[in-house]
Amino acid sequence: MYWRLGFPGWRLAAVCGIPIMIKINVCKDDEANVYFATSDDIGLAVESDNLDALMEEIHAAVPTLLQLSHPPIEKPMTDIRLNNNLTMA
Repeated sequence: MYWRLGFPGWRLAAVCGIPIMIKINVCKDDEANVYFATSDDIGLAVESDNLDALMEEIHAAVPTLLQLSHPPIEKPMTDIRLNNNLTMA
């Protein structure tokens, strides 16, 4: 069971130990030959040449963006899962 960041009661759910989900959209731009990730939940916008490097960018950016947008979160947990339905831009 997960609770989405920003949904009503998400802070209470986090305090109770329920994992908080951040929606991250990962897409591929074939014309520019890059992958990019965005998230309206925390203001994420990163891009890279390959998925492995993109995952590193996401893992580096998420904790900082969480601290900026939701300061009370002290120990952010990041669990990023990619589905096989990447959107082609």
